[in-house]
Amino acid sequence: MKTMKAVVFKGKDRIAVEEVPKPRPRVGEAVIRVTTTTICGTDVHIVRGEYPVKLGLADEHVLNDGDR
Repeated sequence: MKTMKAVVFKGKDRIAVEEVPKPRPRVGEAVIRVTTTTICGTDVHIVRGEYPVKLGLADEHVLNDGDR
């Protein structure tokens, strides 16, 4: 299985860029390649522990791994 880089929430004030399995779309879904991204206000609240999410969550703002 191919992998990609993703920002993963590790706990309050802790995020990491990790290799994760590339998602496989189901019927009616699509996987897109993101080439540019930024951090939004919700991301800041998640990292500060102000917005509840489960540990290990891969943020939906993924990094392009350059695989072409």
